[in-house]
Amino acid sequence: MRLSLIFFMLILLPVATGVHAWLFCRDNLPALTQEAVARLTAAGVRDPVVDVRFFDIAVSGQAPDPAARQKALAAIRSLVPLRLQPGADRIHVLASLKAKLDKNTLSLSGWLPEGDEVQNVSRLLAALRPDLALRTDELRTAPDVRWPDGMKSPLTANSLMLKPILEMLRVPAELHINAKEDAIALSGLLPDTALKGELVAALAEIAGAREVDPAALKASPHVLPAAFAKPELLAAFVRSFFSMPPPRSFDIGADGIPHLVGVATRQMESTWLGLLRPVTGAAKVDARFTLVPSLYHFPGYQIQSKLPPTTLDPLREALSGFVIVFEAGSAHIPPLEQTKLATLAPTLLAAGPALGLVIGAHPDPAGPESVERDIGKARADAVMSFLIDQGAPAADVSTVVFDPVPAGSPSAPASPRSVELLIK
Repeated sequence: MRLSLIFFMLILLPVATGVHAWLFCRDNLPALTQEAVARLTAAGVRDPVVDVRFFDIAVSGQAPDPAARQKALAAIRSLVPLRLQPGADRIHVLASLKAKLDKNTLSLSGWLPEGDEVQNVSRLLAALRPDLALRTDELRTAPDVRWPDGMKSPLTANSLMLKPILEMLRVPAELHINAKEDAIALSGLLPDTALKGELVAALAEIAGAREVDPAALKASPHVLPAAFAKPELLAAFVRSFFSMPPPRSFDIGADGIPHLVGVATRQMESTWLGLLRPVTGAAKVDARFTLVPSLYHFPGYQIQSKLPPTTLDPLREALSGFVIVFEAGSAHIPPLEQTKLATLAPTLLAAGPALGLVIGAHPDPAGPESVERDIGKARADAVMSFLIDQGAPAADVSTVVFDPVPAGSPSAPASPRSVELLIK
């Protein structure tokens, strides 16, 4: 009897265990599953999935960062009587990359898989926007981070993760050139390095002893295309404009309107506007020029004469403010003006053949240009002939007609019907 009872109990034990397991699964597992999902959600896991098989549990989902992942796994391990087996924790941190642009500083944040991807992203962004300071102290890596489906290392400019950042960083082209006595400085953003190279080379040709400083001029394919970015045409204008004495500046931005500041003659202004036209098209030019009659009237013009100071200084003083005034419509030197020239002739003769002299006529800006230029040339020639007849050296004397300057301008002559003598 006792043996039969034992035998019966042995048969009943598996049945009771199975019934208990069935009752556990029916009554407790759904609640434990819900609790596991709640714990994962509380830890920040997105799209949590829980698979409970009796006492074993497997979890998956996406955590925002490694700390949240560890917090989620700790919460599951503390959920008794369930057991989280090795390899059943399929909670991942997907790689993420965010950017914040504050003035000239770009700050990156997020998580990337372990490796050299932070350095790769830094190099890529620095090449595209070399004008920005880059901060990556909040961009970290961890072994639990994995790439989203369809993405892999290394990231490139075409990677989906980088595209929103690159679009945010796209900037319009701009160019600024400022010439001073000792240097020509370039700054701005250009869409390609070829244009930068041509501009620097063009300025180096005419800089002389001045330094050409392109350190603040950046070139990047991430700069938006610009209508003015025409290497040969823009370089031709820059070469001509900055060959004249400083100070002067050239600025152009996204609106395509060039801004010019400096000293110029009317002829120079016309030449520069002609060179700019194929560069900027129909854009109106903002030209703020101080007009002067000739190159010899530029502030700071350096006399080329090799005369010794003992001869040059008295001669400069004698010619300062010296003009010959003519009557309207006439190229004949009035008697009083002939007397002035005769008095000056000995000083010119004393300078000797090394003297380089420019005899220039000021046309009347209110008269017809062609007529004024013709009569101006006749007046300058008349003064030169008179001085030569008086014995002045003729080896290096030239006559010109200066460009007209509007009356009232700082550089306008006292009389538009006059001839001025200048040392070359």
